[in-house]
Amino acid sequence: MEYLKSLENLEEIKFIDQQKRLIDEQRPFSREMEDKIFQKLKLDWNYNSNAIEGNQLTYGETIAFLNFGLTAKGKPFKDHLDIKGHNEAIQFMLQLIKENRPISENDIFDLHKILLVEPYFTKTISPEGIEFQKEIKIGKYKTSPNHVKTVSGDIHYYTNPEEVPFEMTKLLDWYRNVEEENLHPVVFSAVFHHKFTAIHPFDDGNGRLARLLSNFILLKYQYPVIVIKNQNKNQYYAALNIADNGIYEDLVKLFAENITHSFSIYEKALSGENINEPDDLDKEIELFTKEMRVQNIKAIDFQYDKNYLINTYIKGFLEYLFPKLNKIEQLFQKFYVNFNNKKIGFANTNDFHSIAFQKLLKINNSKVIYDFFFEEYIIGKYTINFKIMLEFNNKTLEFKVYKFYKTTMFGIMTNEIYSKEILYSENPQPIFEEITRSIINYLMNEIKKHSN
Repeated sequence: MEYLKSLENLEEIKFIDQQKRLIDEQRPFSREMEDKIFQKLKLDWNYNSNAIEGNQLTYGETIAFLNFGLTAKGKPFKDHLDIKGHNEAIQFMLQLIKENRPISENDIFDLHKILLVEPYFTKTISPEGIEFQKEIKIGKYKTSPNHVKTVSGDIHYYTNPEEVPFEMTKLLDWYRNVEEENLHPVVFSAVFHHKFTAIHPFDDGNGRLARLLSNFILLKYQYPVIVIKNQNKNQYYAALNIADNGIYEDLVKLFAENITHSFSIYEKALSGENINEPDDLDKEIELFTKEMRVQNIKAIDFQYDKNYLINTYIKGFLEYLFPKLNKIEQLFQKFYVNFNNKKIGFANTNDFHSIAFQKLLKINNSKVIYDFFFEEYIIGKYTINFKIMLEFNNKTLEFKVYKFYKTTMFGIMTNEIYSKEILYSENPQPIFEEITRSIINYLMNEIKKHSN
């Protein structure tokens, strides 16, 4: 604690405390002024915290989505859910501050649930180097390691799953002890941030949640939120790496510098200056005026809309795909298809398509799987196969294409070669073309590989 107390004497800490005194002298602000400043900081925070984690929405798209529900064409729907979840998590965090109590483990679980919105699958790689789909659960600690490979090729190790509950209990005990010691809020916030990220207790969302909890501490002590800009993420990660060695000075300085920027927004607003930035809403909003509102996205019921979905997406896609596959089929003796793990028949027979669509109309599952087999290449007698999965979710359709990898004692291993999630309001034709190109490229590369 003595070392952490010494960080209170940094010039950067003294400067923000001076800023805070000057601003506090002008309190109370009008409710309108408070709302205006916090709205600006919250928009910056929503955008940058998600952008650091790879969210593809621009700053203007983030503002348009949060303020008007406008979605950005061509961007993954999950990116919009991430922004929505982050915004709602901030509101939940503000409610916790009003309750004026220490953060609890259950609060952290609740924040994680709100932040990630719903469970989902993501690509990951096993220690043996095999790529697979991992389910990301919400509001539950990780059950498998989430170590990461750095740009240098080294492995950055986080806390092992079985140790997480103990380490989180220890962290919350530290939190309560620090409150009693009256450590400076900025030092408190920065060190807590590092300790949480070092544990990395969840499968995903740890960085965003750490920044939420850091700002919980700052707001609780009447400091403005810290917004780590996406363009400064390398400096941010470097400061976290240095903190792994118990040296927190760089991270505390980074927090202080960013809080200085937040205070400058207060200063501008109080002096009557415009606090908006050039890439705010005004310059981008017209790009989204023709986009639909998220709450008005058509939700489908698979059984009720089955005929429409089959004709528009499955039949439409296969009618585009098969003429291309039939050209590749000329190089093989046989070309047949399995549908939901049952053989339909040879794809080059006259009655194949009518049988296939009759089977489609009888399905009750919203997940449709096709396995394609090209057997007995005319020179070499080898087989190439791949799998297409279409999953009809409530508001989006997910396409996935897998190539055969190898057979093991655990079953058939596959590698994903294509993945796309689209809204039902989008024109599917470009997606059909994109998927078909990926499949044909895969087939041609496999044939070339076997021919060498």
